[in-house]
Amino acid sequence: EFRRVLFRSKAMTIFFGVAIIVPAMYLAGISSDTHAAVTVDDAGKVKLFGDVRIRWESDKRTNQSDVDADRDRTRIRARFGMAFAPNDSWSGKIRVRTNSTSLNSPHQTFGTADASDNANFGLDQAYIAYSGVDNLTIVGGKTPLNYWQQTEVFWEDDLMPEAFAAIYKAGPVTLNGAWAWLEDGNWDTGDKDSSVLIGQAVYGGDFGGTMFKVALGGAKIYDDDDVFALNSEKHWQLSAQLKRGGWLLGAEYMQGDADEEEIAWVVQGRYKFNNRWGARAYWYHVEANSTLGDGLFTQDNFPSSQNSADNFEGPRLQLDFKAADNTSIDLRYYDTEILQEGIDNQSKEHSRIQLNINVKI
Repeated sequence: EFRRVLFRSKAMTIFFGVAIIVPAMYLAGISSDTHAAVTVDDAGKVKLFGDVRIRWESDKRTNQSDVDADRDRTRIRARFGMAFAPNDSWSGKIRVRTNSTSLNSPHQTFGTADASDNANFGLDQAYIAYSGVDNLTIVGGKTPLNYWQQTEVFWEDDLMPEAFAAIYKAGPVTLNGAWAWLEDGNWDTGDKDSSVLIGQAVYGGDFGGTMFKVALGGAKIYDDDDVFALNSEKHWQLSAQLKRGGWLLGAEYMQGDADEEEIAWVVQGRYKFNNRWGARAYWYHVEANSTLGDGLFTQDNFPSSQNSADNFEGPRLQLDFKAADNTSIDLRYYDTEILQEGIDNQSKEHSRIQLNINVKI
């Protein structure tokens, strides 16, 4: 317990120390150039874009046998793509990126002597969109999920599903729908398939100077061949957000159809001090069977020894700094505790401090 308190004290000291150092980095000129997406042709039909993230993080964890472990690592993510719109009705995007052995993370760990991690690079996005009907866009390919969410508990943002999707916008209402392949059977798998149907209705507006948005959505996983052996196959989610001035308040509630451990919820508050500085605070409660794929497709930002982070609760604190146009720095602190012991390889307690520097064109 003393070591855990000591790590927390160390982490918070680093957190606030970097909060002081970051402005100095900006004043010293760590990033003074600004860029926009590069237009390739005179008509503006083809544009190049990309970004690079450098991440440092320090972890402290205690397993279910009360054995402590520490880790420090530096990581990188790189993405590069092309967006094209040959006419008013059709458009598309292609993006490649670094990859890793994790389904949910494209970050690679520094290690010059071991290049196995850094050798991974592959397709991230490749889709075509049709918008020739008023208020309607239809998308097909490897695409970001068209689902409004405040966190990544419903779906990890770095995970690009192969899907067909539709987005319908009419005034303050947006309707999202998608059919995504999770596992496509082949000759050597006995043609075992798994897919997911996703739907959502979003309503937003302005009430007396307060911007608001509410959404009701959910998903049904079709896994008749028992590819994933799921406890929850149906999920629904309610999300609400208020924004006024520099303040943002939000809440999400999600529930699966398992007999137990089927509920997840997140509350958050954010404040922008000015056009450069901001702060955030979250509290997560995510049970083991509450997210899609029993945790397979949810976020992995919280440290976890599972494929992704579920069966935990705890806070996330974050300090945001805009160093320049298209250049941002954020400092995060995570502190989680397991909800249900007995799941193999999952830490009982885990704390992480993380620094991200992001530059894009």
